[in-house]
Amino acid sequence: MANTIYIDIATTPVTYLPGPEVKHGDHVIFTLGAASATIASATVSFPNGTCLTTSGPYTLGGPTMATAPLTVSATAPKGIYGFEVNIPDEAKDRKVGPQEDDRKNGGIDVTSDPPEL
Repeated sequence: MANTIYIDIATTPVTYLPGPEVKHGDHVIFTLGAASATIASATVSFPNGTCLTTSGPYTLGGPTMATAPLTVSATAPKGIYGFEVNIPDEAKDRKVGPQEDDRKNGGIDVTSDPPEL
């Protein structure tokens, strides 16, 4: 049975429930969580490749406060897949320079190699 992890990208640092570790076939849901009042929108991308079956980027905000469950690919090699969260200037929750987007980083840890066929 597939497990589901929730990644709250509105917190600093990014938080994972129950944790960042996943196995093949597990589900990942990115959410703006309880801090959605301070962050109006955000985009999640995987700049160095993803372990998910859909590559993104994933945009959250407005009526979409969380992604649909995203599936960890059965062919994803073991390792950490880093992601970046881009928070547009008008939606940031901490001070950065004028006209600069706020960025956060995180990662999903695939804990086993794909099954051999």
